[in-house]
Amino acid sequence: MQQSNLIRLLTYLGATPFFLAIYLHLTQQPLLGVEAVQWFLTYGLVILSFMAGTLWGQVVNASAQVKRIALATNLITLAAWFAFLLAGPVLVLLIMALGFIALYLLEWRMMDAIPRPEYYLALRLRVTALVVLAHGLMGLQL
Repeated sequence: MQQSNLIRLLTYLGATPFFLAIYLHLTQQPLLGVEAVQWFLTYGLVILSFMAGTLWGQVVNASAQVKRIALATNLITLAAWFAFLLAGPVLVLLIMALGFIALYLLEWRMMDAIPRPEYYLALRLRVTALVVLAHGLMGLQL
């Protein structure tokens, strides 16, 4: 399997647990004794943190202007985490959805500074749209 196909596959597979959690919520089925909303929110925090961390790792050796993106990724992750600790699920979903959008925009802004394969940004846009859609669908159910 080509590297680009593997990246595409893994990227889309990374979005599927969001939709699995929506299905579990619609059918009122806990998984391993954990409610679907909890699965959704915690998985969202993991993926948001993972995406922020990968972006952060790419800018460590970049220019000072690009390094500000590292600070932004930390703020996005911390905002989602504090929301999870202190707010209700609907607000957490909104903050995480905005976090995923913000991470995409930060990557888009960095395209000139840190090269990526040609297919990457379009892939990220599609998957970000799917993830934000999943957050909206879950929010509508609550």
